[in-house]
Amino acid sequence: MTGASSGIGAASATALAAHGFRVICAARRVDRIDALAADIGGVAVACDVTSPADVRRLAEIVGDTLDVLVNNAGGAFGSDEVARADIEDWRAMYDVNVLGTLTVTQALLPALVASGDGVLINMGSTAGRAAYEGGGGYTAAKHGVAVMTETLRLGSSASRSGSRRSPPAW
Repeated sequence: MTGASSGIGAASATALAAHGFRVICAARRVDRIDALAADIGGVAVACDVTSPADVRRLAEIVGDTLDVLVNNAGGAFGSDEVARADIEDWRAMYDVNVLGTLTVTQALLPALVASGDGVLINMGSTAGRAAYEGGGGYTAAKHGVAVMTETLRLGSSASRSGSRRSPPAW
């Protein structure tokens, strides 16, 4: 699980652990994931999803099979209107939200497939469905995550044959 250091990520990690999953808590804020992992009996992994080396290390720690991947890492940077937006804020949002999700998915997809019925959850936002004032970069990035997820689903054999397993009901 990426983005496990706070909020929905920490709550999701806790819920998965409560349902009997061994949870690998991945995030940049090591002190927070160390505490979370200790609380839920999980494994803490320092991981910046924009770092290919960190993602490779995460994949090594995950191993050959993975039942559930929750891509939750993300962030909104800046709230300028599009006409005055800082390109570096937009670049950071795309790097974390879109490219980070893609990188982690590509690295861990073989382990999900190897499990026989792995579940992939890409955490989105209402910003991925509707624009809001000052949110041009974030909404564009979250729309990207939503479309990437839909496109991946369209190409998966599980979507054509019917999934054999559902994620836990939280």
